[in-house]
Amino acid sequence: MNEVIIRIIDTTNNVEGDLDLASYNDFPLAINKGIVNLDNLKERTGTYTKSFKVPNTRNNASLLSNVDNINSRKDYRKALNRKPCIILVNDSPIEKGFVQVSKVYNGLKVESFELVFYGNNIDWVKSAAELQLNQITTWEGNNQQNYTKVNINALNLSDSDSHDIAYPYINRGGNSIKQSTDVTDYRPVFYLKNIISKCFEELGYQTQTSFFNSPNDHLKKLVCDFDLKFTEEETDTTDTFLETYLSSNQVKTPLINHRVPYDSDVSNVGNHYSTSTFEYTVPSDGSYFIKYQIAVRHEGPGGGQNVDFKIVKNGQSINSIGSGVVLQTVELNAPIDSTFTGGGRAGQTTEALLQNDKISIYVRGDNHLSIPFGIKGNEFTYIQITKKAEIEKNDAFLISKTIPDNIKFLDILNDFTRMFNIYYWTDVKSKTVYFDTRNDFFKSESTAIDWSDKVNVNTYEVDYVSSYKRTLNFAYNPVNKDNWLKGWQDENKRIYASFNFVLTDRFAEGNQKIQLDSFSATYGIKDTSVVENTSQAPVTLQIWNDFENTPPETRTTNYNFRIYFFQNKVQTVSGITNQIKAFGSNTNTIPYGIFEDYEGVISPQNLSFTGADGLFSTYYSKMLKNIEEGGRLIAFFDLTSTDIENLDFRKLIYLDNNDNIKGYYFVESVIDYKPVQGGLTKVSLFKFENIGSVDIDTTQTGNNSGIIDNSNTPPLLFPIYVQDGNQLIEVVIENPTTGLIEPVFR
Repeated sequence: MNEVIIRIIDTTNNVEGDLDLASYNDFPLAINKGIVNLDNLKERTGTYTKSFKVPNTRNNASLLSNVDNINSRKDYRKALNRKPCIILVNDSPIEKGFVQVSKVYNGLKVESFELVFYGNNIDWVKSAAELQLNQITTWEGNNQQNYTKVNINALNLSDSDSHDIAYPYINRGGNSIKQSTDVTDYRPVFYLKNIISKCFEELGYQTQTSFFNSPNDHLKKLVCDFDLKFTEEETDTTDTFLETYLSSNQVKTPLINHRVPYDSDVSNVGNHYSTSTFEYTVPSDGSYFIKYQIAVRHEGPGGGQNVDFKIVKNGQSINSIGSGVVLQTVELNAPIDSTFTGGGRAGQTTEALLQNDKISIYVRGDNHLSIPFGIKGNEFTYIQITKKAEIEKNDAFLISKTIPDNIKFLDILNDFTRMFNIYYWTDVKSKTVYFDTRNDFFKSESTAIDWSDKVNVNTYEVDYVSSYKRTLNFAYNPVNKDNWLKGWQDENKRIYASFNFVLTDRFAEGNQKIQLDSFSATYGIKDTSVVENTSQAPVTLQIWNDFENTPPETRTTNYNFRIYFFQNKVQTVSGITNQIKAFGSNTNTIPYGIFEDYEGVISPQNLSFTGADGLFSTYYSKMLKNIEEGGRLIAFFDLTSTDIENLDFRKLIYLDNNDNIKGYYFVESVIDYKPVQGGLTKVSLFKFENIGSVDIDTTQTGNNSGIIDNSNTPPLLFPIYVQDGNQLIEVVIENPTTGLIEPVFR
């Protein structure tokens, strides 16, 4: 019998202690490990245990934060949270993850805690389900953006290796200028690669993948469009307003930073300004409009001096900026002027600020003869601060503040997984998540592990996947906020970018969806509204509220999240170079979005599930061939703790026992490995072989041509017929809306 230790650690891997274990009927531990269940294409698994019990000893109660006492404070040591731990067998760590208390038994024959252990992928999946994208505050390094032409152009000339966001032109209607584009027609989108890496970093993990590497470099250009919030709710801005004056003239010594003592509190709605420290405390994250006016003069002989006016964040004290951040500096000329008329300046700025930042104003004269300078009081020297309701051209803003609430990392990751058929394996010891497409996840046969001497060849079963309905429907999240695309789908009688695959006859009849939950597909447009010469109209994507030929007058908001490619390049079609008028000038370099080839402009990859080069063909067709014709071997293996500790799901397993089971397999799951008792362990292996791909139905198509779409004329459709003896019978169905009997179209 093996010696098992469950060692509780803290978040920095310091040992807190070992749980007391006992060998009674509800013990031992039974560990399950896996990465995928081929009976459910939407499911990915990890490492976990069945519930097990440990005795309610003083040691265990302490390590588990006294959760046996219902009256104890549950915030103490985050009592109900997961406890990081390591499972050791004969002093060797075989699993790292966390345990969680599910129940406490008291007053029974055996007083105990009931626990569940989670590791591998499940270790981070639970955290990913709680992590929201707007909790990340390291976008673009400092989370701040300037909504300007210069910044938009700079980011569009770069890539996802250097930046987290880009600014494609997507036609949402309601452009600022006819036949042109301006700053407010561009909205930031997030590189998928950076979302994944930043979120895993937030969870304490690093990632390793070939997904974004050569020859897949183009996948670095995948971006997520989240319909960002560029407008605040009125209730979030009304109590932020401040207007305050300097009540009387002030005289200050030069060469020292003096905080301006605005002390006449005309309007301080939310009580965010202190007339003792002369600081405005920012009530909530956002963009703040700061308006100011000041008048200064030289207070002695010998000519004037210059005075620096500084808007400062988190200044140290009344007479020192210290480590504070100077947001803006204005140089004022302080003349000899008894009326202060010559040394005045008014101005304004917008700054991206965080809750509890403190804003104050400093002035500093430069006269090295120690001649003081004066500041005129009353209405000549004031400051106004308010949170902006809407982010506008030339404003500064916080990226995280624009991301809608409740966009969870796991939701993004789940859709990414379904689009590209991604497999995951986690090395919890090094906190590294390995992921790749199913086609590229597994290592070569040359690295396979030989388990021939471990398998019990006398007892095994061969199983074939048959759990799916015969017709699998691969699709994006249905559009419910994009009336143009809904109209297109009604006219064309098909769901854009979806693909139906029909399995062999051994599968039961019916339909089964493999559908994205967050991202919807996006349709293209040859956009004549942003160029002076319509023959050179650029191709990009459109998101409209109405099914019409021309862009709507109002910009579309509140739309489904999107994923597409960002491109910033020249579009040349049939010898004609397209243009876009951006910020007043025509340019051939177009920052555009694209989902699949449209009007001669080639997408880096087809993001529709349809087509010989679509997502289904590229990432699912080989696996479906294995599901149709391959099988799994479920057998018992003599696995040691070392086998479990070193199990890498990317490596294949090789068996060379007899012709019936000989071959290469990948591990689907390890079932009920019992480290205390030892003995044989049940393992599900799936045959790994290159038997080609399923046939692709190329009659299922993606988009139409721009000529058809822009005139809202649907293509010619053909009804479906079935043969009945010597006759062809048209397939019809009742329209659920009108009740009419209508043909079913291909």
